[in-house]
Amino acid sequence: MSSSRLRDTTPALAPFQDPDKTFGQFLEEKWTAVCRGLGTDEAETARVLHDLRDLLSPWGARPIGTRCNPPSFVSSDGFPAELSVSWKAGRPEIRILVESLSFDRSPLGSQEAGRELTLRLAERPGVSIERYLDVEDLFVTPRPDRNRPTVWHSLAWQPGERPQYKVYLNPQAHGLDRTHEVMAEAMHRLGLAEAWEPVGRRCEELALRGHEVEFFALDLDGGSRSRVKVYFRHLPMPMEELDTVAALSHRHDSTRAARARAVIYGRDGGTVDNEPMTCLAFREGGTGPEEANVYLRLPGNARSDAEAAGRIAELMRIEGVDPRPHAEVVRRLTAEPPEGDTGLQELCSYRTIAPGVPAHIGLYLRFNTYASTPAT
Repeated sequence: MSSSRLRDTTPALAPFQDPDKTFGQFLEEKWTAVCRGLGTDEAETARVLHDLRDLLSPWGARPIGTRCNPPSFVSSDGFPAELSVSWKAGRPEIRILVESLSFDRSPLGSQEAGRELTLRLAERPGVSIERYLDVEDLFVTPRPDRNRPTVWHSLAWQPGERPQYKVYLNPQAHGLDRTHEVMAEAMHRLGLAEAWEPVGRRCEELALRGHEVEFFALDLDGGSRSRVKVYFRHLPMPMEELDTVAALSHRHDSTRAARARAVIYGRDGGTVDNEPMTCLAFREGGTGPEEANVYLRLPGNARSDAEAAGRIAELMRIEGVDPRPHAEVVRRLTAEPPEGDTGLQELCSYRTIAPGVPAHIGLYLRFNTYASTPAT
């Protein structure tokens, strides 16, 4: 997910990309490279590619061109997709986050394309959109802002399992000043008012301290463990202040999180101004957020891809997670040895589950498909 610094620009194609390649071809190549780096079964990988193609339909057949119009907030260069890998109990999960593009090239068209995709996903085995329909009206608008989120989706696949889907919504869709009102109503409709209360009553205070509610997400399944996730963006602030939101969750370990921040940022203090994020996860019957996922941003922090990779590998070793698959994924996605700074490794996510259990660690990838130039 991009920083809030995404400007209304006219991006020009990065020199190593082919503008005639379609979005689908480009993303399938990257997805396949990640899967090969992780050593997934080829036949199983091919079956999941069918699900990926459907997720990208129909806009995946369009050439990537020299810019994305309108630019998507998913990536800082306006590209409408992001890949990531998360290691959970040593097992990798491969994900893709997308914003559906419309053929009229408008923010409203993209919002409507996202709504249509949600309805289409309801036909998939194990997918339920009942909770989404309960709150959809709170997050859509007849006049979506340019360079802001609309209705996004993710596909997450852990080898040996069925792909899982999630929908991402914009709690600021009706204006920044109504964000907390929208969140309170959404949690009430979803039966999570009690779980939201310890966070909701502090939202105004948190915003004044630089912690802004930015995204709202729903697991698209009907199980009792299905999550509602709320994402906070952190504006420039002292490093220790970053833990304020995550500390609201039951399973968060502040001591381990401080160590993770020190590893990824290469320091244990000072101001952080590259807008990391924190996600709180809520489940039915809870008395507050159960888990916190902290997203630590690497661009503007690590000086090169190699340094970013080294920091992530160090964190994985500390947590008892094998860093070799991460190194292989980076190797397969980097055309040259990673001494330069392409910003491929956008975010490192970190989530503690229980004492003595390795944290879940994730890598979020940015491909710099377009190079930004001033708008004309």
